[in-house]
Amino acid sequence: MTHKETVHIIGAGPASLAAAIVLRRHGFAVKVFEAAPDVGHRLSGDFQGLENWSSETDVTEQLRDIGIGINFLCMPYHEGTLYAPGLDPVEVSSDRPIFYLVRRGSMPGTLDWGLKEQALSLGVEISFNHRLDSFKGRAIVGTGPKGADAVAVGITFNTEMKDMAAVVLDDGIAPKGYAYLLIKQGYGTMATVLYRNFKKADDYFEKTLGFFSEKMDLHMENRRKFGGYGNFFLRDSQVRNGKIYVGEAAGFQDCLWGFGMRYAILSGYIAARSFIEGDDYDTLWQRELRPGLEASLVNRFLFERIGHAGYRYLTRCFGRGNPSRVLKRLYRPSLFKNLLLPIASAGYESRVRDLSCSRNDCTCVWCRCGTRACP
Repeated sequence: MTHKETVHIIGAGPASLAAAIVLRRHGFAVKVFEAAPDVGHRLSGDFQGLENWSSETDVTEQLRDIGIGINFLCMPYHEGTLYAPGLDPVEVSSDRPIFYLVRRGSMPGTLDWGLKEQALSLGVEISFNHRLDSFKGRAIVGTGPKGADAVAVGITFNTEMKDMAAVVLDDGIAPKGYAYLLIKQGYGTMATVLYRNFKKADDYFEKTLGFFSEKMDLHMENRRKFGGYGNFFLRDSQVRNGKIYVGEAAGFQDCLWGFGMRYAILSGYIAARSFIEGDDYDTLWQRELRPGLEASLVNRFLFERIGHAGYRYLTRCFGRGNPSRVLKRLYRPSLFKNLLLPIASAGYESRVRDLSCSRNDCTCVWCRCGTRACP
């Protein structure tokens, strides 16, 4: 049975496509409008991690439970190597996957491509190269990040090196962020993620490359450079003029390390539920997503201040215990985090100053009213 209402979705990222898939499974007609020529257009086939620590439920089980199939590369990683200044490399191992390796971009096998194929197979209508600048009435908006609160610079490459995951915590390589090397089945990604000094991102990546070159025998062919950025902010409402904002368009991102894909997909699912069940979207996301988002903001506040001594402490904690459990504690709401939250919130400034439009009758969906006039 098809509902009379057609749900319009702006953007074709993971949050939007998750919403489209769930809505279509419940009989809604769905139209998606994407400004780019394909999904994952700003991504370059790089590896990313789908985190598996913010819930007791394994993320792959959670996806299946909400109606999202695994038709893309999704490989569990239980172990890896951590580097921190002044420490020998620390090997970590977990009894459950720490994260699932996925690939991003507009080619087969990526998360983006897989979600697109699921949506199309269910009858979702997707219009590419269609920038819908304004829309009146209800819609779901998943237009991606509106500013850069973190920047990633790196390369993808082919290699004969063995599968591995390595992470570096060092402000001299990735200011207030981290660098990483991921290799799976002859394909690799190396990147540095910065929360400071964005103009020197290329210089920091060269330091990352130099670091890994000293630590191991690198073999890299067909290098391809890529870049990306992430955006985090918290607002009390993510509904404006009938439009429901999801994913990074709503600021739903892990503020500590940028593992935002799980938040994005879940926000799309929650948006779909608000249409299916008639429930208030703000009530739903605040109950199901906000505690983890707030914990990540407090984690960012602490991480900004601990420096190299803190990185060594954190690395030892991961090495001594089960890293999945350590991470779960980090992201679990607590009285301590609740006490720190007002301080962390007051001290954090996103590059998106104001997502609310200054015009009450504004219908723009790519609104950045804090930085430019609405169309």
